[in-house]
Amino acid sequence: MKRTTIKDLAEMLHISTSTVSRALKDHPDISNSVKLKVREAAETFNYVPNDFAINFRKKSSKVIGLIVPSISMFFIPSIIKGISSVLNKKGYHFFILSSEDSYEIERENIQTCINSRVDGILISLTKETKDFKHFEKMNEMEVPVVIFDKIIPQDLYDSVIFDNEKNAELSAKKLIQHGCKKILAIFGDESLGITQTRKESFLNTLQSIPEIQCKTIYCESPESVKEKLDIILEYDQFDGFFAMSDETLAGLHSSLVKKKLDTTHIKVVAISEGTLPKYLDESYEYQINDGCEMGMIAASALISRIQKKEEEDVILVPKTFYI
Repeated sequence: MKRTTIKDLAEMLHISTSTVSRALKDHPDISNSVKLKVREAAETFNYVPNDFAINFRKKSSKVIGLIVPSISMFFIPSIIKGISSVLNKKGYHFFILSSEDSYEIERENIQTCINSRVDGILISLTKETKDFKHFEKMNEMEVPVVIFDKIIPQDLYDSVIFDNEKNAELSAKKLIQHGCKKILAIFGDESLGITQTRKESFLNTLQSIPEIQCKTIYCESPESVKEKLDIILEYDQFDGFFAMSDETLAGLHSSLVKKKLDTTHIKVVAISEGTLPKYLDESYEYQINDGCEMGMIAASALISRIQKKEEEDVILVPKTFYI
């Protein structure tokens, strides 16, 4: 069925389109009888305002593009929840694009956002992203951008990141306090800055106790963790385990269950969004990386950028928000 337009209502009622428009907006210059007729016709023929056309005239789409490296059950849902809670209150809609951890797809996703006339972009970078050349078109069109979670060194855009050094340090201290002497530390993708930052801080903290031995491995997925631990746990024993993310924790837990290791005699510490450990084993300790909070801060920062973009003589200095 064809969508009813203001022009259609005007032709039905034999009045001008401007009169219909003002009647729908309850303009005081339009009589109550005309307003009533217009509203009755709009309801009868299921007239729905064209938000895109309205926002186009206002030079605003009220739409935000959200670009993530991948969509998984870990962490991303809580990020989306936080973003949604802020944007909905501000009258914005958003769509989600996955880059599949590919620089080329990320570049295509940015172009999709530009073509969709988004008011701003929230983006977590892929592991292949090393520069911001593909952001040039956005800069030319003055589209505000906020980068969150997975970033690279830059001073062009607002960024929202976890305090990775602190979280890794506190995780190591938990294992030290528990008296662990032989630890297996499981880190994520070796190519990511977040991985290297957490590893360096974790190992530096353990150095304060010379008698502690620590073995480290890199795993890009829960399946990779299980594959490596199937081999390692056959010939080696540990009294402490560290998982740098929910993904690595999921793989670790599966391996511990498979090997039937008693978690009352070992200590497991992770950096986690906070939900997964509660369902795996109540003895697991964790440093919370609150994805919902990160999403809320990132969305709020972007809305602030969008609002200030129209202000004259305002110099916007990029900020880094640490959680």
